[in-house]
Amino acid sequence: MKCIFCGNIDSKVVDSRYLKDTSIRRRRECLVCGKRFTTYETVETNPMVVTNVDNMREPFKAEKLAESIQYATYCVDMSVSIDDIVNKIESDLLKMQQQEISTKDIVKVALDVLMEVNSMACLVYYTQHTDCDSFDAVRRFINR
Repeated sequence: MKCIFCGNIDSKVVDSRYLKDTSIRRRRECLVCGKRFTTYETVETNPMVVTNVDNMREPFKAEKLAESIQYATYCVDMSVSIDDIVNKIESDLLKMQQQEISTKDIVKVALDVLMEVNSMACLVYYTQHTDCDSFDAVRRFINR
């Protein structure tokens, strides 16, 4: 790892800590100038491809998911941050071990996660992202 102070490529790891999001924080010390700096390592995952209802394919974007979750939780008092919700949804999607995933699968996983966090936000998300064309469809969802 290249030292940010002197540019030397030789350093030693002084301390390593695992973080919540499956990354590692490492404290390093340059072997030439003796200064310390921090690096973060994360596992590179294969990018998921999302297939929408029109069979259009695009890369999975956590920002797009965060925007829809934020919209669903706008007027709801949340005990969990939107970033934590998005990270949980993305983690659950990665556990499915599918390179290509449909928007219906994303909605299903998001609904499961939101139901654990806040049922009202889950209901708003459901009405936004499904074909609920009647009050009876919403009622069936609530009673499931």
